[in-house]
Amino acid sequence: MKHVSRTQHGLTLGGLIIVLGFIAVLVTFAVRAFPLYNEKMQIVSALNSVANQPDAATLSENEVRQRFLRNLTATTNINRFNDRNIKDHLKVVRGKSASEPKKSIHFVYEARNKLVADLQLLLEFDQKFPLRGNEGGE
Repeated sequence: MKHVSRTQHGLTLGGLIIVLGFIAVLVTFAVRAFPLYNEKMQIVSALNSVANQPDAATLSENEVRQRFLRNLTATTNINRFNDRNIKDHLKVVRGKSASEPKKSIHFVYEARNKLVADLQLLLEFDQKFPLRGNEGGE
């Protein structure tokens, strides 16, 4: 007599629902997080553009702010920053030691995006970008 083994192979309906639920959670997170990440990358690009200009080290703080705003509005659709609130986010700082650059752009801001119900994603941005170019005063 032959012994016939009947084992089940494959995914059950319950397992399929769990896998689809997990994928839905990951997709929801990615869809909500992407705008924050994209905004951050556009801001970094605009800041690098200002910091790498040949005369960047000779610019005053106000000129750095204006060039940043010009770069940001010319290449992106971000309207979070304007002439009135940019002073709260962008500062030009001097290096305190010889190992630090003489002047840097210090940029700080927070962005939030609703995930679900009471949960929110928070992007905290706090970076310095050394000003390149001919070293000079303000």
